[in-house]
Amino acid sequence: MIPLVIHLLNRRQQRRLRFPAVRFVLISQRRVARTYNLRNWLLLAVRTLAVIFLALLMAHPLWETGAGLSARGAPLSTAIIVDNSLSMQVREEGAPFREAKQAAGRILTALGDGDRAAVIPTNPVGRREPRLKDARETVLKDLDPLVVTAGTADFTAALRTAYGLLRETGGQKALWVVTDLGLSGWDRLSLPAVGEYDPTVPVKIITVGSSEAVPGATIDALASPALNIAPGLDIGLVTSLGASVAGAGLPVAARLHIDGKVRDEKQVTLSGDAESTVDFQFKLDRPGSHSGYVSLHGEGLSEHLRHYFTLHTRERLNVLLVDGDPQRALVASETFFLSRALNPAGDVANSVLLPEVILSGALGKVNPEGYQALVLANVATLPPPFVARLAAFVEGGGGLLLSLGDQIVAEDHNRALWNNAWPLLPGPLGERRRVPLDRNVTVGEADLSHPALEAFGDRRLLDSLRSAKVSSYFQVAPVGGRTLMRLSNGDPLLVEKEVGKGRVLLWTSTADSAWNNLPLKTGYVPLVQSLVTHMAGGSSGSIDTGIVAGTEKRWSTDTAHAGKRLRVVDPRRTEREVTLVAADGKASGSFDGNHFAGVYRVVPPGADLDIPSLYAVNPPPLETRLERMDAQELARKFGPVEHEVLSAGALSDGGIRTDLALALVVVLILTLLFEGWLGQRNYE
Repeated sequence: MIPLVIHLLNRRQQRRLRFPAVRFVLISQRRVARTYNLRNWLLLAVRTLAVIFLALLMAHPLWETGAGLSARGAPLSTAIIVDNSLSMQVREEGAPFREAKQAAGRILTALGDGDRAAVIPTNPVGRREPRLKDARETVLKDLDPLVVTAGTADFTAALRTAYGLLRETGGQKALWVVTDLGLSGWDRLSLPAVGEYDPTVPVKIITVGSSEAVPGATIDALASPALNIAPGLDIGLVTSLGASVAGAGLPVAARLHIDGKVRDEKQVTLSGDAESTVDFQFKLDRPGSHSGYVSLHGEGLSEHLRHYFTLHTRERLNVLLVDGDPQRALVASETFFLSRALNPAGDVANSVLLPEVILSGALGKVNPEGYQALVLANVATLPPPFVARLAAFVEGGGGLLLSLGDQIVAEDHNRALWNNAWPLLPGPLGERRRVPLDRNVTVGEADLSHPALEAFGDRRLLDSLRSAKVSSYFQVAPVGGRTLMRLSNGDPLLVEKEVGKGRVLLWTSTADSAWNNLPLKTGYVPLVQSLVTHMAGGSSGSIDTGIVAGTEKRWSTDTAHAGKRLRVVDPRRTEREVTLVAADGKASGSFDGNHFAGVYRVVPPGADLDIPSLYAVNPPPLETRLERMDAQELARKFGPVEHEVLSAGALSDGGIRTDLALALVVVLILTLLFEGWLGQRNYE
């Protein structure tokens, strides 16, 4: 340690000597370094600018003044979405739609040579797909025939089509949407559902129509409490009405039109926060198909506020009930429950089913031709002349319901209605089965796809039917018939057979409460009415409140009609054909051209095709409330897509839309040349 200290203390100190010549060299070097540092910083700035100009060039920047209606530079590809939903017609009596077509026409006429454009409706009519076209005259031909439909605007599908067309092109791109900003359409916009959208293409939304709130109203629903709809009967129609906030407290007249005539009118004040209900009463003076609509009339309301419906009726049905086991006590007679089920109120004037009861002893004098349906209730003896008349009656289109009981002898019935020239039974009757007391046989499966049993799609009615207990019945082996209902043990309870143009229904138990307790169940009345109505040739009458515009109308009928064609005539009297195709044991067809509100007419190829001749199409209720989309909510819908909302008046100012790509290319080339020269100087 001590030697180290002595070494440090005695270490020789270095002397620094300055040479003048070296000093001048160092000063010159520092001056040159400052010059090179300045050039390096300048070179870095030029190269940075070159990268920035390249990025801008790839972003395809545009310089725009005003609405940017006129384009300069590269060829322009333009997609114009035109809102042709019902609100464009209901609001201000069609002024927004007229203004929208004018605005779209102004955009098209501003196109130059080499530009391409496509007109895309939010509610397409027909099967022609939009495409970009070169000639402005051709595009204008696509705009002129554009019409308002009864549906809600589908902006998601329209934007998907627009982006798909623009994706296939280069150069400048523009996307316009001309709309009244109706809430019911814009509220359904889903940007993820659009698919591949281009956020670099700004969307310009041109608003048409007044920005002020206008009164709107809705006809939400129609319903008829009437069970029977037939000529001469009192028919009720219940209508639910609503209003927008702007229409709250607005007095209106609600009118019922049937076959072009006003049948009833009621005054009501619409409220913005609650529905109003209107009850109409009317009568029909003839059978057949009828068209009607409910309209609203009030200050500021459009004349297009209508809800269409159709009525299908036939003559009232005369039903002959033959009692094969009459009793002194009326309630014990075989036809007591049947007659009460067909006309529960006992009101002949207001019943579509008119039952008449006779005893089996009078069958020899009965001519069934005066009736549409005939019921033989536990009738043991059938005179041969009557059987011949009965067979002719059924083959001509009449309906026959056979219910059995303790008066029936299977051999006699088989001889009269099976083993003869007119086999009316769906199959030969077997022996009578008595259910032991310790067993529980109930109504089991039911063919709910059959027209006579469609009403039992209601779970409560079906449960009521299946809770019925059966203590006795006849076995039957159906031959060429269709089993509509079975017992819980699998034996047939109700079997149908078609004979000529008519139908025969066989009920293997009694129609009264002797062998079962079905007459005491809730489902008994609708079951009897439905069976009698069906075997008499179809529906006794119904009201069809229509389908929503834009949805398909479907038909299904017997498979024998497969290959036949229906003609569908829309409210504009445009015709299209629908071919019925065999599928799942039926002949089915559908029509997707339901774009306009009103009553459509169906013309079948023959009278034997049982399809209603009329059906109604109505707009979605919210489409006529005339509420507008909020700007903040619209911005949230578009998300990352740049959009701008302009008034139609902005198109009057025009403006210029210039492509900066060429200018940026020139600037980038000059920048790169300067960078090369400057870099070369650094190495000299």
